[in-house]
Amino acid sequence: MKKKIVLSFVTVAMLTTLNGAEFKPVGFKAVGLGGAGVASTRGSLSGYYNPALLRFSDHTTELSINVGARLREANLIDHMDILHKVDIQGTLSRIGNDINNTVSQTDINNLKTAQSTLANIGTNNALQVSVVPAVTAQISDAFALGMYVNADVGMNLHLNKEYLQIIVKKVDNTNTYYAKFDPNNTSANNGYSNSTEGEYKAQSLQYGIDNEKHYIKVDAMALVELPLSYAKAYDTSIGTWSIGGNIKPMGLTTYSQKLKLGESSDSAENESDNGSNETKYKSTFGLDLGIAYRPTNSKVTLGLMGKNLNSPKFKVESSQTGVTKDFTIDPLVRAGISLPAWNDNIEFAFDADLTKNKTLVEGEESQLIGGGLEFHPASWFAVRAGAMKDIASQKFDDGMIMTAGIGFGLKWAQIDLSAQVSSKTGEYDG
Repeated sequence: MKKKIVLSFVTVAMLTTLNGAEFKPVGFKAVGLGGAGVASTRGSLSGYYNPALLRFSDHTTELSINVGARLREANLIDHMDILHKVDIQGTLSRIGNDINNTVSQTDINNLKTAQSTLANIGTNNALQVSVVPAVTAQISDAFALGMYVNADVGMNLHLNKEYLQIIVKKVDNTNTYYAKFDPNNTSANNGYSNSTEGEYKAQSLQYGIDNEKHYIKVDAMALVELPLSYAKAYDTSIGTWSIGGNIKPMGLTTYSQKLKLGESSDSAENESDNGSNETKYKSTFGLDLGIAYRPTNSKVTLGLMGKNLNSPKFKVESSQTGVTKDFTIDPLVRAGISLPAWNDNIEFAFDADLTKNKTLVEGEESQLIGGGLEFHPASWFAVRAGAMKDIASQKFDDGMIMTAGIGFGLKWAQIDLSAQVSSKTGEYDG
């Protein structure tokens, strides 16, 4: 019996509504090969990519521990960095307190910057952070067990362009009055002019922030899957067919919150800690089915995987936010090919999503294609390189995502490092 233990640390950086069930690369090999794994994965991670591949594994026993993280953003990081630096809430507060006094040039510049930044962000923005730890075990050439945790946080900045005017409300003893400040014309009356309550409620940036005309929407989910995988192979005159399936208990918790622009992150963390924005769902189960084929006298492998084919439905168990709607995960179908060469020392792999898949970001879908090459001249060493692309995304403009990985160690215990990075970057607070 051959045995192997694999430790994998995967960092997926800068790649990139609920009911999100997009495919995420998991494990050292697939992450380094442009996300490909439906035909090229072997061992315990076959349960994730294609359980039918268990019958083609080089080992009968394997333990694999994987940790992956991803950060993806669209038209948001750079703009949020600017708003963070100009201290928009503090600037508006100072202007409200300094009515009829000279506003500092710093605050004038900050207001101009904030107005133009908010106008430029628009609705096509998003931030997504994902963490995917997994522990998997292959216990024979037919059975595998696994635990996968899909933890996602998605953020959208919602802006109403009608509420960008600097109109402040001043309460002096029993009197309330309103003033408009024009940062582009401060020569007359220090930039102030009289305004009305109607203008304040229809155009004011401050009113928009205080009354959720502008806000940050945060959605999060934690999906736990515990698949039991089984595969059976059939030899025919044209080659070997393998059919595999997963039955997997599933658990789900979601979280949703609206945050004010400029609100302290501490207040958001406090609400998260006390569960005031959580929805918990009753456990359910999912069904996956995979097929793999090898022609006679060949190690070329074709794979097809369908995940969540029974459309798992989670019923609400408890909700602090009034959510009563069930949460359904749609099926996902993915195909792949593996082409070995040079006495199996080189492998080319390619995968493609055949379905568009929902993500945690509202209105956003994902459909990944990608592949790469692995060079493994010895059992203790391997290097990988590849590329992948999301062809369905409407918000994220990742460009081409480059991937790479390296593995080394003893034959029975190996450590692998893999990473993915897009050609587009952003910066927040350095």
